[in-house]
Parts: sequence; C-alpha cells; structure tokens
Amino acid sequence: MTTATTSIAATNAATGILSRKSPHMRGRRASKWLHKSRLYTILLLLMFPTLASMLVFTYYPQWETIKYSLYKWDGQDVRDFIGFANFEKAFFKDSLFWPTFQLVGILLVANLFKMLPSIAAAVVLHRLKSDRWQYIYRVLFVIPMIIPGLVTLLIWKQFFDSTTGVLNVFLNATGLMGVLQWLDVAMPKLAGGLVPAVNATSAAFGSVWGMVLVGAMVLSVPKKLLSLTKIWEWWAILVVAGIAIWWPAATDVVAAAAGGDIVADPSTSASLPAWLVASICTGVAVIFAMSVSRLRSVSNWVGGAMIVWAMGLVFFGMTWTAPTNSFANSSPAWLGESKLIIPSLIFWGFPWVGTVGVLLYLAGLQNISADVYEAAEIDGLGSIGKFWSIELPLILTQVRINLIFMTIGTLTDYGLIFLLLGPQGGPGNVGMVPGLYMYKTAFVDGQFGYACALGIVLAAIILVITVMYQKYVKVDK
Repeated sequence: MTTATTSIAATNAATGILSRKSPHMRGRRASKWLHKSRLYTILLLLMFPTLASMLVFTYYPQWETIKYSLYKWDGQDVRDFIGFANFEKAFFKDSLFWPTFQLVGILLVANLFKMLPSIAAAVVLHRLKSDRWQYIYRVLFVIPMIIPGLVTLLIWKQFFDSTTGVLNVFLNATGLMGVLQWLDVAMPKLAGGLVPAVNATSAAFGSVWGMVLVGAMVLSVPKKLLSLTKIWEWWAILVVAGIAIWWPAATDVVAAAAGGDIVADPSTSASLPAWLVASICTGVAVIFAMSVSRLRSVSNWVGGAMIVWAMGLVFFGMTWTAPTNSFANSSPAWLGESKLIIPSLIFWGFPWVGTVGVLLYLAGLQNISADVYEAAEIDGLGSIGKFWSIELPLILTQVRINLIFMTIGTLTDYGLIFLLLGPQGGPGNVGMVPGLYMYKTAFVDGQFGYACALGIVLAAIILVITVMYQKYVKVDK
C-alpha cells in the first residue's frame, strides 16, 4: 500500500509540473506554428502565379481533352455525349490511324541512327586541345538555334524542289543521279530474287515480322524465363505482337475446326501453318534453354541470326520491290511522288548533327576526369579504345535522355510533314503520321471530339514507351 501511494503521489506531482509548464509550452508551439504558417503562406504566394498558369493552361486543357473525347464535338455547337464510341472507332473502325504508326516506326529507326553523328561531333569537339577553338565551335553549334524553325523547314522544302532544288542539282553534277537510276533497276531485281526466301519465311513464321518475333523470344527465353513475373511488360508486348501477326492464321484454324470454310486470301492462307510452326519453334527453344545450359549461347546466336535475316529480307526484299521510274528525267519530284516521300523524310536534317544533342553529350564528356584519360593512356588505349571504354559508357545517361526526347518528338511532331506535304500527308497519305492525322481530323474534317480521343491514345502509347525506357534502358557506369 505504501508503494502504491508513493507512485500515485509521484504521478500527481509530475502532472502538476506539466500542467504548470503547459501554458509556456503551448505558447512556444503556437509561435512556432505561426512562424511556419507565415513562411508557407509567403512561399505559396510566390508559387501561385506558376501554379495558376499550370492549372489554366496545362491541366485544364488536358481535362477538357479527356472530357470531349467522350463527345461528338465539332469544335463549336455540336456536343453530343457518345461515351467510348470515339475510342471504339479509333481501335476497330479507323483504317488510317494505326497505319500511320508504320511511318513513325521507320522514322524512329532512322532517328536512332541519326543520333550517331551528334555523338561523334561531341567527341571530336571534346578532344580539341585548344580551349579557344572549342569555344568557337560551341558558338557555331549554338548559332542555328537562333534561326526560327519555320525558316529551316522552308529552306528544306526548297532543297527538295524538283527543278531548282539543291538536291537534284547536286545529284546531277556529281553523277549520283545515274547511280540512283541503276539502283532503281537493280534493287527491284534483287527483291524479285528474294521472293522465294520471303515466301518461305512467311510460310514458316506467318510473315517476316513473325520471324523477328520468334527471334526475340529465343533471345529472351534463356535469361528471362525464371524471372517471368519481373518482366511481364516485355512478355505482354510479345504476346500482343504475336496476336497481331498470327491472328489471321489462328482464325483460319478455328474456322476449320468449326467446319467452316477458310477464305482463300493470299495474306492469310499462306500463313495458315505459321501459327503452329512458330509455337513449336518457341516450345523447342524453351525446352532446350531450360535443359541444356550450354545452349544459352547458341540460342543467342540463333535468335540474333533470325532477326538479322528477317530485317535483311525487309530492307532488300520488301522495300524497293518495283521501279519508281523517277530518276530517268534527272529531276525527280521528291515530295510529289509517293515512293520518294519516305526517303526524303529520312534524309531531312542531313548531316544529322543536332545542336541540342551535341551540347548535351559535350556536357557529359566534360564531366569525365582527366585522371581517367591518363589511366587509359598508361594502359595503352588508343582513340577508338577511349571512345568505347570510357567516353561512350560515361555519356550513356545523356544518350538515354536524348533517346526519350527523340522518341517523344518523333511520335508527336508533325510540323515538318505538314509544311512539306500538307494536311493529307502527300500523295496517298504516305507521309501521314499520328500527330498530323490528329490535326487533320480536328481542323480539316471538323471531328474535334474524335481528335481528342486520338490524342489520348497517342499519349497513352508515349507513356508506355517512356516507362519501358525508364525500366529497361539502364545505365551502369
């Protein structure tokens, strides 16, 4: 009892002390909270113009885009709520929207190679011994940035002119026009000689692209099979690509099993056994990769060889399949003939030394310590060895950033094509890209609601690609 009484007394005493101190403590806390609230209020007031501008000019238009994608909207008066009909049209009924991504894919591959001259220019500029000349060259690279982009596009439009354009004048003066005339005959003959190989590949894999897909599976299975749950995005892409490639064959098999008639369509009947053959090839690759560890290196060679072979068939057997007859008169209309539009778009920007890219890579190169170069010289590395072992690995962060920007720009930009080819994308819509198609749908056809839906689909695709880059394009220094 005495101990309990003592504990109660001590507790009461402590409570009394705290109660006597509590007004002072509450005052300090109130003063501290008032000081923080004033600081936060000042910071919020300073940030208010920026936040308000973002809400009004960035987030509100995006919200309006999402809202009007659910409407049949002509931009002015007609606002009929139709739910997801615009998205249904984009995915299943629009015969022009998804083919526009074919040109984007070609431009993405071309722009990937166009990054190389910028890297080379940055390395050469970084290796200049004279600081004065480095400064002069940096200034020369920056000067084109002050020229309006519209002026640059107009210069390139004149560059491709069939009569007075610099390109045709240069080709005729150097004799390269004759080389193009020879290629216009030789390349279709080469493509004709590869027809049996293309047909055999299509018969075995559904199409040449089916062989690319199986090669990617063979490359990825040995290393990634046990970590399937960690790379579900990669396998989801492979499954979607497989459905897109082999869907005709699968539907024919189902129709035959149900007793129906198989449509004698060359594009589908030739690929009838492809679905089964591709599945068997993939299954065999999985079994061997799981059972024999030495075959992992073999699978890498096999998968790589399949992809290289398929891409060779695409470029040499499926691209230039018929004479264009555009170079006989020595004045081809580069922007007026459908067969020359894609080569013109790829050639645009030659020599492909981007100002922003060069400065970005140069900033990464300047962060490399001189001690690293000294150690490389002691090890006997030459100029090429320094590039592959030091410079390129240490600027991969900048390459990764530029790759993301390049991809987003290629998918969304359409100003060049609009100026060169007009809102229709040139003859036969050959130069139509998703951004230009969205512009045409809104401002030419007056289907603003449907254009909003196309914009959301395009934004979702860009988001997925960006996430894939962030996750799989790693930089290990």
